[in-house]
Amino acid sequence: MARKGWLTWWLSLGIFVVLSAPAFTETTEGKKRSNPLDPFQWAVVDSLRYPKRTTPQELLEAAIRAASVEALDPTTKFLEQFDEALAKEPDKEAALAHLGESFQTAELSRLERFLKQTAQPEQADAVAFLIDGMLNAAQKRRTDTSRLKQAAVDLGSDNVFARQQAATTLMEGGTYALPMLVGILMETVSADDETPLSKTDFRTRKLAETIIEQLGERGVRALTSWLGSDDIQRFPGIIHALSILVDSGCLPAGEKTNPNAAANLDLASVLFAPACIPEFGETTRVAALQLLVKLEQQGHTDFGGRPFTQDLACQMLTTKLDQLLTPAGIPVPDSLTEGEASITSPRPTVEQYLWVTQTSRPEIRYLPPVACRSLRAGHIARDLSGLGCVHPRTVRLVLLAQSEALLVFQNDHFSALNTLPTEAITETLSGPDGFSTELAAEVLDGALDRSMPLAAAVAAKAIREVNVSKPATISTIRPPLVRALAAPSTLVQFEASQTLATVSPQLPFTGSSRLFNRLLYFASSRGTDQVLITYPNHDTAELLKSSVAQFGFEASIASSGRLCVQGVRQSPDVCLVILSARLPDLGAPEVVQLLQQESLGEQVPVLVILDPLDDDNACRRRTRLVLSLADFENALLTDRLESQFFPSIHQPGTADEFISPPRFPETLTRIAGPQAMDQSWRQTQANHRLQRARLAIDTLTQLSTLGWDVRGALAIAQNGLRHAETFEPSMRLLANMPSPNAQQALFDLAWAPDLGKNVREMAVGALGESIRSHGILLTNSTLRIINDMYNISSRGGDSSIDHSLVALFRLPRQSAAADAQETN
Repeated sequence: MARKGWLTWWLSLGIFVVLSAPAFTETTEGKKRSNPLDPFQWAVVDSLRYPKRTTPQELLEAAIRAASVEALDPTTKFLEQFDEALAKEPDKEAALAHLGESFQTAELSRLERFLKQTAQPEQADAVAFLIDGMLNAAQKRRTDTSRLKQAAVDLGSDNVFARQQAATTLMEGGTYALPMLVGILMETVSADDETPLSKTDFRTRKLAETIIEQLGERGVRALTSWLGSDDIQRFPGIIHALSILVDSGCLPAGEKTNPNAAANLDLASVLFAPACIPEFGETTRVAALQLLVKLEQQGHTDFGGRPFTQDLACQMLTTKLDQLLTPAGIPVPDSLTEGEASITSPRPTVEQYLWVTQTSRPEIRYLPPVACRSLRAGHIARDLSGLGCVHPRTVRLVLLAQSEALLVFQNDHFSALNTLPTEAITETLSGPDGFSTELAAEVLDGALDRSMPLAAAVAAKAIREVNVSKPATISTIRPPLVRALAAPSTLVQFEASQTLATVSPQLPFTGSSRLFNRLLYFASSRGTDQVLITYPNHDTAELLKSSVAQFGFEASIASSGRLCVQGVRQSPDVCLVILSARLPDLGAPEVVQLLQQESLGEQVPVLVILDPLDDDNACRRRTRLVLSLADFENALLTDRLESQFFPSIHQPGTADEFISPPRFPETLTRIAGPQAMDQSWRQTQANHRLQRARLAIDTLTQLSTLGWDVRGALAIAQNGLRHAETFEPSMRLLANMPSPNAQQALFDLAWAPDLGKNVREMAVGALGESIRSHGILLTNSTLRIINDMYNISSRGGDSSIDHSLVALFRLPRQSAAADAQETN
């Protein structure tokens, strides 16, 4: 029978764990058995029995000490007693917070690791949830706003013990106590230089300054992010707090000692705007200027011997923004963050302070590296705009940062870009003289140079949203659009192809063939997740094909490296390549290198499969293969053992028998990212590919009306008739195509049995449009069928099919006078 304990109330904290008494007491009948204790272990365990432990803290401490000597049975017994004691606590959340503050993280981690290695999985998982809850409750208590505010008030108390407790509380709050400490700095400023502070205010201010000194580099980062907010009333206090930290030597390492300094916001960069912009107020400007002078005197910044002016601020901020908007400006990940529930692998992130309006304080968030870079670049871009810097280079950099920020914090970039209002896009790309397509083209060119695909996609769409008719303007914006067709980003390539087809549809021009090929590529999607298996042995390829099918992939087979590269170039649905290490034509590294070409868009992940011959007998060849693939980020060397795709039974027939899942999901996650096994994400991407296919087919239809030869899209249009998303655009494209095969495809569709009435009417209408535009191009056999239809009144009981089709081929009726004259 399940026992009520700490897990009973745990549900109120949002953590659901099923833990019963047998889960802690079953140590001899489970698959993991405890070993007899040696004399040293017995000595430690005996020392924990007396005096008797009754409180949750005492019992948890005993469990930790028993685990430190690897005594499993005593550890589980103490945890069982801890469960009972915790259930009796009136305020369990407060008890959890107290426990989290009483034990070091290292002690709790050692307990968790010990149970994972020796106890039942449910036991280890339950304790892991408990430890997480303790740490979270302790963190929540330390950063509670009302508690910190009360501590700030008590810091001015006449009672020394109250002041000590308040100081301890504020120090435990860390950077989350900064709003209270900054408030103290601003409240304890004398009205004028001649009026000294009272004894209480002076003491309170000194205590606050001492606590701020203890915050160190984290305090600098938190206050720097605060200067990026709209809370300008407290800027004087923020700058004073930064000055305290500068005096205590807490600034991060500079460029001379930190190789990643280009990706960080240095303190001087965020002080230029407060020191120069009149809207910040006299007090803020004086404090910022004084701190800038102090930074130069201490060697943290360099004005080059020039006096500090607004022009100098613009130059130095432009240089900093230029550094940020490069690959070197993307910070190195320093943490791993769990994604959604459906994604099992953690994502690399960067710890970044953000100003949170709801709580009115800077808080830690974990952002993707590019999003973190965009946030920092946005801070500098805002300051440059506020300073009124109008140099063309500065304007382009500011627009680049603003363009990237439109999409970088969105999970779905394609959908976010499609839903952005035109006004928002053009406003983002507006310079001092407003929006211009020439300026947007320059931003697009800069985004391509700096490997900023999101900014490039925004700029390409902005050019399309504004009608361009001047030949001089078109000749200016066309080159960067043609260049974008080869960008290593599917989103950029698609937006550039749509824009180029819209603003420059008249032939001929340099890049028109490239545009046509890209449109064919996007139009060929079928909305499936395809795996291209490249194996010279057909039986092995078929085995791999059936193996990956169970994971929701549709597989196709290629027998050589050249056919593999050709298949990837022709289909946007290929999301994985499984490549044999032995190919008849090209080596595996050569194929991977060809697949890495930027013109293909995003790099397709490649799994290079080692054959048994390579794995067992050719160690030298295998070593060379490993070394040759080491430089490719999108390639991973693996095997095709049965355990790769199917569950495996380990130690069968024994007490330790267990089943391990297939390794393929983990392997795919390593090479393609955690989202590769997320079904919802994959379905979203497949829908996006179908949407792009529909738009690309519509674009091809539009180009066909302007004289483009689109007969090369015949197979794509025929394939598009099989999908609801691309059905109507494909019919329109076939109708505009001067090809007998295209007209035949429309006739076959209109003549097909069991076709819905509305669909048949659309098919007949498209066939009629084709005949009116290009004449009758059908074969003689088809014309004989039409002749039979004309002479037979019905077919299959549905004469409407015949009449609607026959009407397309009848000669125009003559007038009555002409009929009478012909009769005479």
